[in-house]
Amino acid sequence: MKNFTKVLIGIGSVLVLWQIIAMLGIFNPIFFASPIEVAQEATIMLQQLDIYNDIFATFYRVILSVIIAVIIGVPLGIALGYFSRMYQFVGEIIDFLRSIPPIVIYPLLLISLGPGDASRIGTAVFGSIAVLILIISQGLFQQDKTRQVFYKSRGVSTIRLLKEVVWYEALPHTMTALRTATSISLVVIVVTEMLVGGRHGLGARVQQVQITSNIPDLFATIILIGLIGIILNKLLVWTEKKYVFWKT
Repeated sequence: MKNFTKVLIGIGSVLVLWQIIAMLGIFNPIFFASPIEVAQEATIMLQQLDIYNDIFATFYRVILSVIIAVIIGVPLGIALGYFSRMYQFVGEIIDFLRSIPPIVIYPLLLISLGPGDASRIGTAVFGSIAVLILIISQGLFQQDKTRQVFYKSRGVSTIRLLKEVVWYEALPHTMTALRTATSISLVVIVVTEMLVGGRHGLGARVQQVQITSNIPDLFATIILIGLIGIILNKLLVWTEKKYVFWKT
C-alpha cells in the first residue's frame, strides 16, 4: 500500500509539473499539449471503435512475435548454455546478430515478405531471438553445476537431465529474457507500423495523428503505448513470482 501511494504521488507530481510547463508556454502550444487536453482527447478516443482495433492489431503482432521468438530462442538458448562447446562455435555470430538494430532488417523483409504483418513480425522476431539465446545461455554458464554433476554421477540420461534439472535452472533466466524480448517486440512493431502504416495499429495511428497535427491525440496514443508495455511487463513479473518461486 505504501508503494502504491508513492507511485500515485510520483505520477501526480509529474502531471502537475507537466501542466505548469504547458501553462507557462515554455514550449509552443501548437506542438505541446497539456495533461488536461490529453485527458479530454483520451476520453473521446476511448469512445471510438478505431482505437480498440489499433490496440488489438498491435497487441496481436507483439504476442505472435514473442511466441515465435520463444519457440525458436528458448530451446537454442538452453542447448547452447548446456553444451558449452557448441556455444564456442556460434556465440560470436549470435552476439553479432544481437548488435544489429532490428529495424534495419525491416527494409529487407519488406522487400521479401511484403508490407503486411509478416515483415513486421519477422523484424520483431529477429530482434528478440538473439536476446533470448544470449540471456538464457549466459545465465546457464553462470549457474552452479553441482546438481548437474550429481545427476550425471547417478547415470541420468542427457534428456532427463535437461528436463529435470537444466530446464528449471534456465527458467529464471528465461523469464528475464522474455521481459526484454517483449519490450523489444513492442518497440519494433510500433516503429514498423509507423514506417509502413497499415489499416490498424498504434504505430499507424501515431503516424496518422502526426500528419493531421492532432497533438493531444498523439500524446494520448504515446501514453497508451507506454501503458501497454507496463501491463505486459507486470504480467510477466507476476507470472515469474507465481511459477518461478524458487528463484533467489
